[in-house]
Amino acid sequence: MKIAILEPGAWGTALGILLSRKNAISFWYENPTFSAKLSNFRENEKLPGIKIPKKIFIFSDLEKIIEAPDLIIIASPSFNFRKTLLKLKKYTGLTCVNYPALLGIAKGIEKETLKLPSQIVEEVLGKVPYAHLSGPGFAREIIRGKPAKEVIASGNRPLLKKLKELFEIRPLRISTTTDLIGVQLAGALKNALAIGISLAEAGIRHSQGKKIQKKLIQSGLEEMIKIGKAMRAKKETFLGPAGLGDLILTSTDPLSRNFQFGQTLYSNAEKMRKEIKDYNPPTTSSHSSLRSERAPRKITVEGFDSAFTLHKLGKIHKLDLPMINEIYKVIYKKTSPEKTIKNLIELTKIG
Repeated sequence: MKIAILEPGAWGTALGILLSRKNAISFWYENPTFSAKLSNFRENEKLPGIKIPKKIFIFSDLEKIIEAPDLIIIASPSFNFRKTLLKLKKYTGLTCVNYPALLGIAKGIEKETLKLPSQIVEEVLGKVPYAHLSGPGFAREIIRGKPAKEVIASGNRPLLKKLKELFEIRPLRISTTTDLIGVQLAGALKNALAIGISLAEAGIRHSQGKKIQKKLIQSGLEEMIKIGKAMRAKKETFLGPAGLGDLILTSTDPLSRNFQFGQTLYSNAEKMRKEIKDYNPPTTSSHSSLRSERAPRKITVEGFDSAFTLHKLGKIHKLDLPMINEIYKVIYKKTSPEKTIKNLIELTKIG
């Protein structure tokens, strides 16, 4: 199978390496300097120590990389997802009738529109065959052989069958679902919730710490299910690997960027807020040009965008989401980390 992966970071690179065992893989990056450097040195700085096989072609010429692919993987994070789709639309000239299948791997919601990746795809490209992959696991561990349970979601059952067969690669363990909304929501929710849980963990240095952490994960799961129900997702999606499984891993493992963000928010909140301000410039009024000229981010922490979008979605659906609201306030309203931790602990009814 011929597969094009657009703007792969650590996870996209890991998937490309795994898929290259039996498929023809190409990577595309918009930045020609970065593309050339990666093509020569064969190592992505987001996945240090892992060599990219020479049989994977790396280009900055989008027209060249999307010549009759069987599958296009959109590896851009949610804050650049639309921008990549707009590039794709510009250079393909295809209609939704003859578009190749698309697979998204972002774990977030577009901040400006509150849209999930699948909704952005439909808005930009029309009703093309689309699926979304999510689940617990870190790229550097998976590429070194650690098993990981991933979930692929789509309303297109033939596409689900095809992708399940494609991704049955060790060490991945694949399940499928038609709950496309639920799987995408779960990825966004667990990232935002993980920031609050890791923030609380950073501020608790006594025997109750693990107990509180466990309670916060349970409270986070309840909020996942609540907002999922409001958006017509299936409860079981949030109880599986894309929901609870990913929430536990992201909230407790130091390899998680959202975990790291929460820890640093406790020790240096102003630094993290400054990064948000510097790398989240004012939005434009036109959805078609959203993020087209945005400043690049030094780090990919989708949770701080998700905290914003989920807080807004909670308001729209008139939901009580106390954890999400506390995480939103500490990031965007300058509530002190200490007060946020106190409020989160009170939610557990322990302290």
